[in-house]
Amino acid sequence: MDALFLKLFNMGIAAGWVILAVLLLRIFLKRAPKALGCALWILVGVRLVCPFSIESVLSLIPSAETVPREITLAKEPVIHSGIDAVDSAVNPVIAYSLAPKPWESVNPMQIAVFLASRLWAAGMAAMLFYALVSYLRLRRKVRAAMVLRENIWLCDAVSTPFILGILFPRIYLPSDLQEPQCACVIAHEKAHLRRRDHWWKPLGFLLLSVYWFQPLCWVAYILLCRDIELACDEYVVRRMEDGQKKIYANALLSCSLKNRGISACPLAFGEVGIKERIKGILSYRKPAFWIVVTAVIACIVAAACFLTDPVASKNSDSIYGARYTVAEVLYDAPWYNAAYTPENAPDFVFTSGAELLQRNFGGVMGNNPVWNMVEVFHESSLTGEGLLGLFASWGGDVPELSQEAQKLLESAEQVWRVDSGRDNQGMTGYFVVRTERNEVLLAACYGETGMEEGHSMEEHSGEHIRWLWRMERQADAEDTAYLASLIAASKSFDRNPWIFALYESDTMPDWLLAGYLDGRGKKNFATFLKDSSSGDGWKIRGIGPIQTNTIKKGQTFPQNDTFGHITIEKDWNLDHSITIVASSSGNLASVTAEAGGEIQSVYASGNGLQDMFVFEWSRVLTREEAEAVKVRYYDAQGQELGLPNNE
Repeated sequence: MDALFLKLFNMGIAAGWVILAVLLLRIFLKRAPKALGCALWILVGVRLVCPFSIESVLSLIPSAETVPREITLAKEPVIHSGIDAVDSAVNPVIAYSLAPKPWESVNPMQIAVFLASRLWAAGMAAMLFYALVSYLRLRRKVRAAMVLRENIWLCDAVSTPFILGILFPRIYLPSDLQEPQCACVIAHEKAHLRRRDHWWKPLGFLLLSVYWFQPLCWVAYILLCRDIELACDEYVVRRMEDGQKKIYANALLSCSLKNRGISACPLAFGEVGIKERIKGILSYRKPAFWIVVTAVIACIVAAACFLTDPVASKNSDSIYGARYTVAEVLYDAPWYNAAYTPENAPDFVFTSGAELLQRNFGGVMGNNPVWNMVEVFHESSLTGEGLLGLFASWGGDVPELSQEAQKLLESAEQVWRVDSGRDNQGMTGYFVVRTERNEVLLAACYGETGMEEGHSMEEHSGEHIRWLWRMERQADAEDTAYLASLIAASKSFDRNPWIFALYESDTMPDWLLAGYLDGRGKKNFATFLKDSSSGDGWKIRGIGPIQTNTIKKGQTFPQNDTFGHITIEKDWNLDHSITIVASSSGNLASVTAEAGGEIQSVYASGNGLQDMFVFEWSRVLTREEAEAVKVRYYDAQGQELGLPNNE
């Protein structure tokens, strides 16, 4: 139900823009045929009913999905309204009040969405119950009606004419209605039946019941009822003489209802807009041809602009949900000995939740093949010119960039910052750049401290760009939010998992391993098996804790840094054992594991958050060998940081 509510909530927001457009067009199309006014409300109905929309450069909808589907699992929940001022005002409030905390067992955003979805369902049920009770009361009221002719009935208990029924509609008239007025009223009601208005009004109320939380939908329904009556009046009086129009207006005045509330039925003659309708009846003139043509064109343009979604290139999220490799090294700081090539550069994933994952294959940043989390994307105010100012050495010299690299940076359309979590000298983070041609650049920054935007290089400790890469988008990445939802939906755990690492290997076909933190900040791992029944989907196979061992007293690194490891092989259908290691030590440089006579070493990414390492052994270890696995942790100077308590 939560996913359905979020989908309808986004559809309601998108429809709100259509409603605002229709309200504006109604002002400019006052002299147009009233039937075209009803046609405009059809655009709103289509937007409310259709769960999908095509993309178009003509679209004036700011955002097709204001509230992301994965917001309940995001580390930093945000909305994407398409209006920067709104996002800037709302997102900090959401992040402050609803962002998940590692020490909390429940995600506040999930609670908020859960309660909102239940409130929405209760409100919809109340609206539909009200419509049903109103209909049954009216049916009881007209039980004593007498047939006049065909489907026209007379009833002493009613004060205004109306139509009741959808499949077999009947016209009910007050018994005391005068004969000259009776013909006008019957003509009006038959016009309603020809126009199928007895279908459109209940359908409008049904949509209002579903979208009762959207205030503009209430405005739309009220005006729809008014426009239906105006269009029907126009349909009837366009062939009348002035004398007949006066009789029609008198009939409307005598049958008018006072204090009439919003309802799904009936379709009543004197229900809404009496003053406006009488004025329109007495002053009706056939619209000029140019007015009709203009109104039709306006409806077509409105449909093209508001029934389509903005193209993906307009959405900053278009870079997310994919794997990226280095296609070209555009810049390599000359004062370093180590260099990267596209062959040994790290790979990256921009998750759908705006998180950066990274894995290394033996280059400068290590050789750990696990996808480890770096941090989340944050929009940066730096421009291409600001980034050019970061190409400087500690001595202050500015190396020459190639003309290609300069042009790409100068064409920067949007810039994000991803901090690495390090506060010591070394890697500080990344800048991700999307150019006007939708190319993606990645700049790796080094220095002693992070760069605060809006200040010059001299005010900081020499943060500079060490590498600038042009990235190439590969196949779509595994959706961490989707995988986290599988963990949350399992019977074994809580509602707030945060995946910090992923691992796949050719030696484990159809298996995926994820390291994640639970709602209490404890490290766990989950195994996923490819679900052949759902294409590229996964099904969760198992969950287990990575034993956390506190640091021994007297060691030289922070007391809140923790290590842990576990060796598994059961229920994997594998012919070898695997040791999973996790660490959050910012001082960690490499890890060595020893088991069954084998020794393996990998380098850490050193992002200061969470690192996961996977050691695959050549065979299935015995129980004694698995329990005796030794894992050692080393800093950049080769000094051992310490061992878990059980070693």
